[in-house]
Amino acid sequence: MVCRRFWLSITGLLLFSFAYAQQDSPKHRFLYSITIQDKGTGFIDQTGKIVIEPRFSGLMYGIVFSDGLAPVYIGGHWGYIDMSGKVVIKVPFARWAHDFTEGLAPVAVITDGRGTPEEEMKWGFIDKKGKLVIQPQFDEAYGFSEGLGRVVVNGKWGLIDHEGKFILEPQLKGAYWFSEGFASVVLEDDRRVFVDHSGRVASPPNYQYCDSWFREGLAPVGKGGKWGYINTKWEIVVEPQFDRVAQTFSDGVASVMIGDRWGVIDKTGKLILEPSFAGPVSFSEGLARITVDGKTGYIDKVGKFVIEPQFEDGGDFHGGLARVTTNPAVHRVSCCWHYWDYIDKTGKYVWKSPE
Repeated sequence: MVCRRFWLSITGLLLFSFAYAQQDSPKHRFLYSITIQDKGTGFIDQTGKIVIEPRFSGLMYGIVFSDGLAPVYIGGHWGYIDMSGKVVIKVPFARWAHDFTEGLAPVAVITDGRGTPEEEMKWGFIDKKGKLVIQPQFDEAYGFSEGLGRVVVNGKWGLIDHEGKFILEPQLKGAYWFSEGFASVVLEDDRRVFVDHSGRVASPPNYQYCDSWFREGLAPVGKGGKWGYINTKWEIVVEPQFDRVAQTFSDGVASVMIGDRWGVIDKTGKLILEPSFAGPVSFSEGLARITVDGKTGYIDKVGKFVIEPQFEDGGDFHGGLARVTTNPAVHRVSCCWHYWDYIDKTGKYVWKSPE
């Protein structure tokens, strides 16, 4: 993902994770979603063994485990399954249900009123017993991070604590999640800044910031039309010298643009891959997706192809596996494609979606 200087508000997106792999933090267990036509979505483990039979549906962007649970739609109602596939929470009153984070999950409820269902729908939060602990009152609601959640009221973003109390009243034009002590937000005058847990602006005003978050101790920073990286003490670590940069560091490196080509730097700002790529390069578990002549493959940190370009699309490696597909239909619905295959780091298939 690339650092941008504007805010995109997209209702209903799953903001913390994607549908291809999930991690249960206490056990470090990964599950990977698979979908079989006319059956539904289930999950395989890292060996390709089906551990949850395909029978569930969910949000269009996929079913994702977070906090050990995943929201699913089954029997005409929303509920949550655990990592064995057992329905452990039923939420019959919810019109929509999203991921758990820090023990709470946003759910949409139709409230009393005379408008359309969309106008009458408000978001609140349930706990892991399925009880509404923060009453439906928000136009949009997103997951918690570092003790704070993001909500929208009348088009303005605010921050709440676990009891639903506003730490920062709805007055922002946009907000990312908290990471490493800070969150990137857009003020009413369109300035992007970082705030701390009290809602106070913490970032120095003499720099420029973008849609991003701190990761691996660093976040993008701009000055004089160029971009680099700053640490959580607001010290420049990588001097602003690039035309564009990635939103975050990943795997100890970040993608940067010089002219019209992308390269990769380490945390000192040294180029480890020269700017020769048409698009940004994001590493995960030592490998990065690269598209050449319309086909996707994977390179290592010296720029060598470990898995030759052969796929129509693919995802990052997580837990040793990456989602891929050779089906060209993925380009028509890339936002919500469910029929993924999975490969290991040698390019060997661990799971192939049935034709």
